[in-house]
Amino acid sequence: MNSVLVTGGSGFIGFNLVRTLVERGLEVTVLVRSTSAVERLNELGVRLVEGDVLDPESLTAAVAGKDVVFHVAGVTRTLDARSLWTINESGVEHVARACAGQSNPPTLVMVSSLAAGGPSRFGRPRREEDPDQPVSFYGRSKLAGEIAARRHAHLVPITIIRPPVVFGPHDRNSLPMFRSVRRWGVHLAPGFGRRQYSLIHVEDLVHLLLLAAESGERLSPFSDQLATDPAADPAIRSQGLYYAGGPEYPSWAEVGQLLGQVFGRKRICVIRVAAPGVWMIATGVEYLERLRRKPMYLDWDKAREVTAGSWACCGEKAARQLGFAPSFPLLERLRQTARWYERAGWL
Repeated sequence: MNSVLVTGGSGFIGFNLVRTLVERGLEVTVLVRSTSAVERLNELGVRLVEGDVLDPESLTAAVAGKDVVFHVAGVTRTLDARSLWTINESGVEHVARACAGQSNPPTLVMVSSLAAGGPSRFGRPRREEDPDQPVSFYGRSKLAGEIAARRHAHLVPITIIRPPVVFGPHDRNSLPMFRSVRRWGVHLAPGFGRRQYSLIHVEDLVHLLLLAAESGERLSPFSDQLATDPAADPAIRSQGLYYAGGPEYPSWAEVGQLLGQVFGRKRICVIRVAAPGVWMIATGVEYLERLRRKPMYLDWDKAREVTAGSWACCGEKAARQLGFAPSFPLLERLRQTARWYERAGWL
């Protein structure tokens, strides 16, 4: 792996990936839109190519001569659900097709989401061979993107990574949770039943992406047919797919307690919000979104995920095949993130 293309390099996960690739001395090209914020990328000295995952011509030129393509670009929140499929499905289709059009197709590593698989049962983290049951528009759009990639698996070596909740440097989604515990000692936790979650630090996710590029299992040819066939062999259907999970599965209340330790608070007030309360908050946010014409974090689609139960995934396959494991326990990763927030002046 010498020459690499990254889509979504100006975003949270993408930027952390680009920075690591640069540190490893690789030749890095980042696909950026004309509206992308590129100041941080310019500081890294990477090559920027203007284009869009919805513009096949720009993709063909960007992919040419690359050994590996990391497809990180995607949409998580939007005012119009249809745009989820436009970016998360059609965008993947265009990237995979551009790779397939090369005389020597690059390895394609695609960042998907645990949401594509769906929630898990308490005590039974989701595994790669489990049938997919997404509950949100976002999850369904990411699964559609995976199937779009699978249609090119007979021509392109493709690996799909499904991360759970990702946190770390440059992450603004997790910032309110850190800020609430640090300033007021208050932490919100959905539901009253038993639930568990998987979280992964962005540096650990980046490590897994690199391992997947170098020696990961690839999708089975014609696996788009297998992905939609409930009678297909789970082992073959799950080939080339990895969950980015670690060994810890805390409840969301326990995440708040860990943050309390990070900030030296002896007591944390955990406020549990029942499903009706989540939907009430989401409804208010949904109307505010439409007034401001700007997507926010907890809308109706996110409420579908929040109220669905546990969101945990098993990283045993990645550990067994790739030797992957988080570099630090969750508590230490939360502490590192808090320190970064403080140095950046975000807290």
